[in-house]
Amino acid sequence: MKSIDPLLLQFWGKTPRPGTPVTQFHPAIFHMLDVGCVAEALLRHGPQRVRQALLHAWRGADPEALISWLPFLIALHDLGKLSAAFQGQDEAQRERLTRAGVQFRSHSLELHHAAISALWIHDYLAQNEPEIAQDLVWIFRDATGGHHGRFVDESMEDLRKKLHHVERGESRWRDWRKQGYVLLRDLLAPEDKPLHSIGTPVAPRPATVALTGLLVWSDWIGSNEHDFPATPGMDIHCYLSLSRQRAQNALTTHYLRASRSQPQYSDFRALFQAIAPRPLQAVVDRLSDNDLRQPALVVIEAPTGEGKTEAALALARRIAALRGIDEIFFALPTMATGNQMFTRLERFFRTLYGDGGSVRLSHSQAIVVEDDLRRRVTLSADQDRSDPEGCSADVMLGWFVGPKKAMLAPFGVGTVDQVELGGLNVRHYPLRLFGLASKVVIIDEVHAYDAYMSVILEHTLAWLATLGCSIILLSATLPRQRHDALARAFLRATEPAAALTLPEELPYPALSLYHATAQSHHTCDVFRGEQRFILRLRKQSAPEEEAGRLLELVRNGGAVARICNRVDDAQAIYRALIASGAPGVTCVLLHARFPLHERQRREQRISVLVGKESQRTPEQRIIIAGTQVLEQSLDYDVDVMVSDFAPIDLLLQRAGRLHRHSRSRPDDHCEPVLEIVIPYDEQGKPDWRRWRAIYEPYILWRSLATLCDGLTDDTRIVTLPRDYRTLIEAVYSAAPVVGRYAGEVAKAEQEYRKTIDAQTAKARSPLTPDAMIRAPIVEHGGRSYIEEETGAEASWQLAKTRLGDRVTLVPVYRVNGELSLDPGGTFRIPTDVPPTLEQMKDVINVAVPVSDRAVIAAYRDEHRDRALRWTWSAIPAPLRGLHPLPLDVQTHSITLNRRRLRLDNELGLVIENGDVDMSGDWFEEDL
Repeated sequence: MKSIDPLLLQFWGKTPRPGTPVTQFHPAIFHMLDVGCVAEALLRHGPQRVRQALLHAWRGADPEALISWLPFLIALHDLGKLSAAFQGQDEAQRERLTRAGVQFRSHSLELHHAAISALWIHDYLAQNEPEIAQDLVWIFRDATGGHHGRFVDESMEDLRKKLHHVERGESRWRDWRKQGYVLLRDLLAPEDKPLHSIGTPVAPRPATVALTGLLVWSDWIGSNEHDFPATPGMDIHCYLSLSRQRAQNALTTHYLRASRSQPQYSDFRALFQAIAPRPLQAVVDRLSDNDLRQPALVVIEAPTGEGKTEAALALARRIAALRGIDEIFFALPTMATGNQMFTRLERFFRTLYGDGGSVRLSHSQAIVVEDDLRRRVTLSADQDRSDPEGCSADVMLGWFVGPKKAMLAPFGVGTVDQVELGGLNVRHYPLRLFGLASKVVIIDEVHAYDAYMSVILEHTLAWLATLGCSIILLSATLPRQRHDALARAFLRATEPAAALTLPEELPYPALSLYHATAQSHHTCDVFRGEQRFILRLRKQSAPEEEAGRLLELVRNGGAVARICNRVDDAQAIYRALIASGAPGVTCVLLHARFPLHERQRREQRISVLVGKESQRTPEQRIIIAGTQVLEQSLDYDVDVMVSDFAPIDLLLQRAGRLHRHSRSRPDDHCEPVLEIVIPYDEQGKPDWRRWRAIYEPYILWRSLATLCDGLTDDTRIVTLPRDYRTLIEAVYSAAPVVGRYAGEVAKAEQEYRKTIDAQTAKARSPLTPDAMIRAPIVEHGGRSYIEEETGAEASWQLAKTRLGDRVTLVPVYRVNGELSLDPGGTFRIPTDVPPTLEQMKDVINVAVPVSDRAVIAAYRDEHRDRALRWTWSAIPAPLRGLHPLPLDVQTHSITLNRRRLRLDNELGLVIENGDVDMSGDWFEEDL
């Protein structure tokens, strides 16, 4: 090894803890070794997915050469810490180095060390490694520069000028960086193969994302001072041995070693211990092994109650057995559906792996609900509650805390937003994508996403395809154009890129499979048999009359659900029900504007009353009133469904709750009935103005025209599954509408096309670069980043995964000069220092999402009242995007921008004098 300047090991990488001597720093070179050794351990001994995901993204390169060189290349990530810009940041360390003879300029430009690392690789890597391909320089440069969550967004020329200015007067900085490079190369690089032997990957951008994700993961572990405590003054060779041992210990400590047994799959019945699989589930066992060994897209379309979830899990397990990686992420449209799926997956994977199968929940409120949901999961008496080492699930999942780390956990469930953020230009998007790479990603309810979300989803699917994911999409049924678009998005990113070939008519139910070399479509009978229900249209009435209609429906017993498109309508109907004083009727209201803890309590009550395991009798009289959360969030069934009018696919989704489970019915409700209410204007014409911010009038007109085509006295019989495709395609195809409402459809279409174009353009703006273009992921100085998904650090510029605007409010009260989460002053929160973790959980537990434009404007006003701001100097990450809603102790209300907000125990958050925009529950979900 060539001689090095002794000062090289005097440059700090991690500063000492407060109160310890300034000499107790962790050298920058040692930290770089730590991160390189963690990467080496992850690649050699970590979860098998890590290595396979990386190699898939780097396909075309030499696998062994790549694995051999990566620890060294990853160690270079902090070469930029050997700079005046970084070393001068800490005053005590700067003084120590000045005494040692290092010169600093008195004034320095802001220059991040990751950008300096990227600049060094850009300028000097090829000089030091002959014959290296330009693609590799791009990849290593961009991954190195992006290891703090954002790729370098300045040109190399601008960085070069800044660095020259910062380091004028001390000519040795460039030499020290070169010496650091040579030292790390001597310690970590292989001796038997040159760097250029890696070759070049087929697609440089997926390779960059995968390498960046691995680098960030390694850096986070290597920066943990408990695993890698400060060790100054040690011989470099001795420290390399110690660092390797620490890396191995860290993997053990954080349960990151490949320890689960090899996944096995024989058939569906064995996996679920079922008497017999349902027809859809049996299709999973008939698929070819060859079709599942490579990344594939599978679209499962079937009515509710056919077992799509279990079919998807069985398919994921088959893929795991064939590919050797049993890791999944299950994405759902709402937090409520995510919470429900969490308990199902927790039981499923604990059955397979004990506590080693614990699942991580990933959405904005996971910190509040996950522990409680996990406690609810009851294991069977003969199931081992712990892994072989006797550790708990909480311990095993401890490292994966936080929305970004959670994506790296082997088994995850959350909102679809978490997947879509991998396709948006937010901080750490490569880490999110690498967290999903080579997993099976299951996305439920894909029919429910609008044009804006669909653009983001298609873009993200292409990225996931390049990263070796198999993707399973679940839907009651997809419009043909959506099916086509999703399949094309996946196939264009396969290697080689495949063209889509679809039959003229897709079967139903259907399991469609697509990969680079084959496409197939499978169908089956339905488990529930033919489902017929009566669809009846009627005019919408005032809330009191609507409540009277519901009471009439349950006069002789029965359960009815009333789904409203707007929260205030659901509140008004429920208020009228209570005011009626009808004896013996159980009424429950559910929507998203309840505090979280109250919403969970109500969801549990609905499950007890009308859920799958409920023991209700025909004589019971039950009315469930609510919003779209009743459309997707809960597994329940009712005798009659009364619904506001909605797009046809959502109406069929709502109808899926009719007579869903086998039970005795009242004589009045032997046949399932979907009663749909339509608002009319003074001229007797359907009037969608009140719902236009929630649903497109064009789709409502086409849905109404389609349903009216078969009406007799405002009634028709719908037979499922036969009518699914017919009804959906009639609404969503481009075919012209004839007959009744044809004129209204034609008038609404032009505005609809403009809206779709606007949504598409808005969705494309924050997308990450195209995965398949053979160019560096950073071009022309990079893209501007949306710093925080919550918008809290970016002047309210959110990386939106869905259209619509919203603010999340925390009701607080001023009690004896202090803030409290309740008017009695029991749950107090500090005003001078940030709350503790338990207090943060309490805060999130009472949070309420609000979509009223005037309320949102009040909180986005730079001159807003101090009472609408937290008083802490720094807002903790879990609370970013949440804001205090100061309520009067007596009235539980406040007036903001002429809106009166009142928290009611029975109604939730009531907004009086509100406008008509964004008042449904589709926009309830957080990131």
